[in-house]
Amino acid sequence: MNREIVFFFACVLLTACGLNKQINTNNVSKPSSAKALITSIESKNKSPDWLSLKGKINLEKDGQKLNFSTDIRIKKDSIIWMSIKGPFGIELFRAQITTDSVFFLNNLKSTYVKSPNTELDKHLKTQIKFTQIQKIFFGIIEIPKVRYSFLESEKEYSLLAKQKNIRFLIEKQDFRIIDATFQKSENDYFQTQITDYFKSEDGFLIPRKLKLDVNGIEKFTLELNFTKMICNKKQNIQFFIPDKYVESN
Repeated sequence: MNREIVFFFACVLLTACGLNKQINTNNVSKPSSAKALITSIESKNKSPDWLSLKGKINLEKDGQKLNFSTDIRIKKDSIIWMSIKGPFGIELFRAQITTDSVFFLNNLKSTYVKSPNTELDKHLKTQIKFTQIQKIFFGIIEIPKVRYSFLESEKEYSLLAKQKNIRFLIEKQDFRIIDATFQKSENDYFQTQITDYFKSEDGFLIPRKLKLDVNGIEKFTLELNFTKMICNKKQNIQFFIPDKYVESN
């Protein structure tokens, strides 16, 4: 599996460490401790059976700025399908992730990759589950089970884990995590922010604007700005490998 494909999935998978989504919580009592706040957050982690997102990807790395369009379709607990397009709507890459396999087409080079998820784990040097990837787009974050301090301001709650250098900011109305920072050192950290969200007719809150700032072995900033969202409507998902494409190692 070549480096560009690994980096493509690394951008997506790292984002899984920094998101959250919930339903309106007007009937939830006001939390007064870290434990109560986490319970309120996790009780709102609901997601649609189908999700379609369209928008823009802005990637800044090594002094270069790259802009793409994206079309993402998800069948919950089954398939994640992604299309990445460049200028004039030309499709550059297409990917499909299932519960056990990864498929990737590079239309620029007429190559493809087909491998089990475990192969991707080896290259990323971490174990990634299908459910973690789909949570990126549902906006759900898994809060590590460590000891947190609890703070409250006028508009936000905060969870701080000093020993692990973890910080979450949670807005009060819907108990959404709007900022998640994981810091190993001053120059080794990643941060995810949600600055806006869609609200579907049936009450789902889906991230509209996401920003990921990574500073470590890889250094880059990734922004996802979605302009269209459809919940719980069956999507057409097609993925086939053209005969002329060559398998890439």
